[in-house]
Amino acid sequence: MLGGVLIAAAVVACAAADPSEPAAGERLRVVATTTQVGSVARGIGGEAIELTVLLKPGIEAHDFELTPAAGAALEQADLILVSGAGLEDWLDETLETIGGADRARDLSAGVSLLPSGDPHYWLSAPNAIVMAENARDALAEAAPDDADGFADRADVLIERLEAADAEVRAMIDEVPPDARRIVTDHDALGYFIDEYGLVFVGSIFPSLDVSSEPSAQEIETLVAEIRDQGVTAIFTESSVNPRLAAAVAEETDARLVDEPIYTDSLGPDGSGADTLDGMLVHNARVIRDGLLGS
Repeated sequence: MLGGVLIAAAVVACAAADPSEPAAGERLRVVATTTQVGSVARGIGGEAIELTVLLKPGIEAHDFELTPAAGAALEQADLILVSGAGLEDWLDETLETIGGADRARDLSAGVSLLPSGDPHYWLSAPNAIVMAENARDALAEAAPDDADGFADRADVLIERLEAADAEVRAMIDEVPPDARRIVTDHDALGYFIDEYGLVFVGSIFPSLDVSSEPSAQEIETLVAEIRDQGVTAIFTESSVNPRLAAAVAEETDARLVDEPIYTDSLGPDGSGADTLDGMLVHNARVIRDGLLGS
């Protein structure tokens, strides 16, 4: 979490602004915190909004540092869309400092969250649809004159997510049930695993946080689990250094799948994983192929 001094310094550097509803002919100024939220906002808002996305592909929300430009965008926003579920733990303090909590909308509202505190709920297509519905409603509330356009574009996005959901289920169904054991870089794939019938064996970093490395005992325990359960593949993630995963793979003779899956962030432009539906299909394909050894 960012300290108060850092937040205050960034905010002081920002130009003062008094956000209000956009005037006639002006686009709604929207700030999205993460790449996932930004993809949804862009897809539903279209040309009716002026969008700023704070995080870039490959960056974890935990690693975000408030800059003067980000502080200014938050101050000037008509609407702030957040992923929620505890992911943006820096935002409450930021909004307390600069004001604007009343302009923030939590896109996790209505999602059944895992008791583990895992905030990566968008890795389930049904949850991603809830995210899209919440974004649609927030945009319509902020700019009622554009509500019909938001609704139409949301319908298109939801149809794409429903198609992705069906495609993901079909790919996972190709993997025999006894071969669906998953080991990942860190414990961020819970919603995908639960939704699509996989089995979580363990992770290299045994938590949601990859800022501290696992102990030697934790690695030894994971190695034993991989051997005992016959895990054949270890999956790497786009935002995590694969060094430890490679060492565990070498120790256990499991394959290291070096094509990354995306959990904390969408992929960069042109990756095929740069939208929510594309990310889900990409992850399913990498997991299916890794588990099947193809």
